Amino acid sequence: MSVMEQNTHRAHTGSGQLAVLLAISALYIGFGMTMGLIQGGFPAIMRAQGMSLGAVGWLYALYLPLGVAFLWSPLVDRWRPPFLAVELAWIVPMQLASALVVAAVALMQGADLRLLFAMGLFVAFAMATMDIALDALAVERIDPAWRPRAAACKLAALSIGAMIGGGAFVALFQRFGWATIFLCYAASLLLLIVPMLLVSRAKSPVAPPSVAPQQQKASFRRLLRNSLQRRRLVLLTLTCCVIFPLSALNRLMLIDMQVSMDVIGGVVGTLGPVTMLMTAGIAAPMMHRFGLSRAIWLFTALGIVALAAMAAGYLLALPWLAIAGAVTMGAAVSGIYVVLSARILGWSRGEQPATDYATFYGVGRFVSTLATIAFAQMVALISWPLFYLCGALALLTVVALLRRSVEEKETEHE
Repeated sequence: MSVMEQNTHRAHTGSGQLAVLLAISALYIGFGMTMGLIQGGFPAIMRAQGMSLGAVGWLYALYLPLGVAFLWSPLVDRWRPPFLAVELAWIVPMQLASALVVAAVALMQGADLRLLFAMGLFVAFAMATMDIALDALAVERIDPAWRPRAAACKLAALSIGAMIGGGAFVALFQRFGWATIFLCYAASLLLLIVPMLLVSRAKSPVAPPSVAPQQQKASFRRLLRNSLQRRRLVLLTLTCCVIFPLSALNRLMLIDMQVSMDVIGGVVGTLGPVTMLMTAGIAAPMMHRFGLSRAIWLFTALGIVALAAMAAGYLLALPWLAIAGAVTMGAAVSGIYVVLSARILGWSRGEQPATDYATFYGVGRFVSTLATIAFAQMVALISWPLFYLCGALALLTVVALLRRSVEEKETEHE
């Protein structure tokens, strides 16, 4: 192949990868909107509608399907709905179902709360299933050289979606009302399918109705029987159990410092997503220039600085320092997870991508949620500075343990 032919081939491959990446990112925005609406939007909307605080607390149970979606991921690997291209087999039906149910919710203001909860649970289940298929598609269609960019784009897309679902929709609710907000949400879900439809149409027609024999055997046992995959899962879960509590509990620390909710919501709630977007923008170039192992250590160092700032801010009663540390910690955790996401794309590139990817993500997400609850109880028995000191030691330990798994994939042929 001549140099000109090689350059043409690389350009064609790059444009194809970019198109796939943009289509996948659009759908991740929709998923981020759902997460934002469940975590920070819908509870606030229902509270504004007069729901009691105790009842609003139960709405966070809508997040459960997003946390345990790995339980039904083998089904996504084993079987795909017929009459659709491979890229669309689970994604389009689940996204359409979610949009239709949300549109129905828009017309049901004042309906029985149990019915609304059931409809919300269905949307969460459908979007979680769509996310499994989308992750599997990313594993199968993103080339190794593009994985750092794919991981950064995922973080950016989820951040944008969270700002829309948990921020813009809540801010505009009083002005536009129930029906308009939920109809806009439904319309957004429909529009975000279009890039994937265009990519699929340009690439291939209809996928075969059956899947390959190896996909029919997809199961958790296959992953757990593989000693290397099992080790990676344990290390990833341990890392999640450290980094996510260190990021999630910081607003409680600021409340203990008597920082007002207005400041926490206005400053931390705004700067947090902004720094996540900035992290997404610099993470891919950092991984490309320094390698994944050095990149994760750079973000870990940033996390240590943030933990020190929060501990010092608490001890010296300097709210601005503690707030700066909280925002910086969010950026550091996001950077670490972008690196891990790039690795997960490679670790899952096997015979059951949906099952492996969903398990790596889901188990870590689920166990770290339980760890966050446990660490919140632990802080009540010790103190915030001691908690952050222990957190710094734990962070250094898990990243050191994880380093080998990060480096070994860099030297593997993929």
